[in-house]
Amino acid sequence: MTDLKTPNCINCGSPNVRYDSEFGFYRCESCSTLWGNDEDDPDYDEEPLDLGACCGCGTTNSLVRNILTLHKKALVPGTGWECFICGIPANGAIAVICDDCLAQLEEGKEVLKQAVYGDVLGKQRCDIAQLTEDFDHKNIPHE
Repeated sequence: MTDLKTPNCINCGSPNVRYDSEFGFYRCESCSTLWGNDEDDPDYDEEPLDLGACCGCGTTNSLVRNILTLHKKALVPGTGWECFICGIPANGAIAVICDDCLAQLEEGKEVLKQAVYGDVLGKQRCDIAQLTEDFDHKNIPHE
């Protein structure tokens, strides 16, 4: 069922679109495309999480908002990324970086100097060289 403010699908143009008011996104019932607008997100005006210092350049500004999953094991078990599909525990190391360091990383530059140590909201860091054990998905299909 569509409501009056629901637009046509941005992908196929179908009017068969549903709006999820709890999460603030649209879903096309014809082609399954999902999209949303910032102003429709019920959490839009929440304060962003303070992730601490960038693991690349060390800045602490509000643009430290990118979380990277690394193919190394976290130093503190249970505080990193996990995969429900292949059943690996939350032991994958993560890093947080600012927008500028993300742009450099996308250009192929090596920017990571640190990784998150423990819970990301604890804002502790370790040297990236301390992550010595490999950690990755199991070799099974992931949909």
